Amino acid sequence: MLRYSVTLVAVLLIPLMPAGAGPAVTWYDALELPSSPQIDVKSLSVQVIGSDLILNLEMYSHSDPKPDYYTGRIFLDVKPGGETSADIRGADYQIAFYISPSNSSDRGCTVLAYNDVKLQWEESKTLSCSVQIAGGKVVISGKGFGRYMELATFKLKAYFDSLGRETYRKAYSLSNSGRATVDGEYREYKIPLVSKQQGGAFSIIDYREIYALDDLSRLYLALVPSSSDGIACSVRGIGSRLTRNYFVDLALNETKGIDLTAGYTYSCAPEGRRWYPYTIYEGSGEIALGKAVELSVKLLPALAKLSYGKFDLILAAAFVYRDSVPDTGWILYGSNLPGAREFEVVGARADLDMNEDLSEHFKSMGSASGIFRIGLGGPAADPSYQADGRAKFLKGSDGLYRGVEFNGKSYWASYRQRDYAVVKVVRVGEGYYCSAAGVTRYGTRAGLMWLAHNVQFLSPGSAYLISWTDDGDGAVELGEIGLLDVSG
Repeated sequence: MLRYSVTLVAVLLIPLMPAGAGPAVTWYDALELPSSPQIDVKSLSVQVIGSDLILNLEMYSHSDPKPDYYTGRIFLDVKPGGETSADIRGADYQIAFYISPSNSSDRGCTVLAYNDVKLQWEESKTLSCSVQIAGGKVVISGKGFGRYMELATFKLKAYFDSLGRETYRKAYSLSNSGRATVDGEYREYKIPLVSKQQGGAFSIIDYREIYALDDLSRLYLALVPSSSDGIACSVRGIGSRLTRNYFVDLALNETKGIDLTAGYTYSCAPEGRRWYPYTIYEGSGEIALGKAVELSVKLLPALAKLSYGKFDLILAAAFVYRDSVPDTGWILYGSNLPGAREFEVVGARADLDMNEDLSEHFKSMGSASGIFRIGLGGPAADPSYQADGRAKFLKGSDGLYRGVEFNGKSYWASYRQRDYAVVKVVRVGEGYYCSAAGVTRYGTRAGLMWLAHNVQFLSPGSAYLISWTDDGDGAVELGEIGLLDVSG
């Protein structure tokens, strides 16, 4: 029995022979932060080359300004077992990295493996990774993965963060200039600390003026945003979240460093915005968010440390933007689904005519004789469309289809502004049949466009809920299409 056990362990540790280069498959993600496209993920390309896993991350814009750092965690599900928490259930490995666009030598990358016995993540002793910026893309390389695991098929999901920070330091003297109410409303403030000077060029933290008032015992600050919309919450896509952090540091004694620090966190997501309790490490304060960011800090606990009422005021505005790929669920590498060019598209004439411009992505449009097909149209265009327990289309009071129910949740469309499509993938004999069914023809077009770019990552037997939100021009565009939910 001992000999068998030793032999088994030895076999498990034998590296697999590296394979050749596999296909490079690219997942396209929606534009979810239009105000700052240079930190919003456009695509993630995945390829296995020999024993290495190569991932290329591209943003919607290569323009400046760049964030201070790109960071990310890429989870891989390659075998049974793995992480037990809901969002990343089944993950066996993760690649964690950071890199500074302005200083590419400021970077790091680590591979972690999930210990199924201890139920915790541990740094891998056999795998390594690297990260660099090349051709405007963030390139992450997982070294040696193919030597210890089968990479023909695996699941992947990732969380990518962009981080930026703007800091101002100014000598300040208490002046008893006045008391103000913290309510977040824009008004004519007095005594600007920084006047007509832009903050960070990222619109998500940009401000044009900073004001300061005090009544000797309380310091009041106001940040007036550059945008007339104030502190907006423009994030869209369920896998995205923008967090703004505001910090006020009062350096009352240079020899002792920072004496009084206040912080505030404001989170913006598609479901709305949320602000967290204002925290202060000595004393107390208030915060209000609206057309301006307003903070007050009580100085009483620290007045004894002041020298002639003078101190350095340090104000920092920072952001963390998270983009999930995909927005929900996992993407499947090596699903055996062919690329879009192998599929023939059929459907009602109205849908075919509307999507004729997409024909270059497919083998044919309008007729089919092969084993890879895509059917267009929801129940309004195709009465033979078959709903199932995962998704069904909903009628409004006028008897027309106005929405869809998916995984028990209802979604209602607004004609030519917001629409939804149910995309399904099933195996039929040796081939595959996909369907793209929208609430209206705009949803159907969004489903077909999304399939044209992402079909190779889909899992047979699954259903996907796709959303389209127009940017105001009435045209369905890839950057406006997101993945809302997955079933199966």
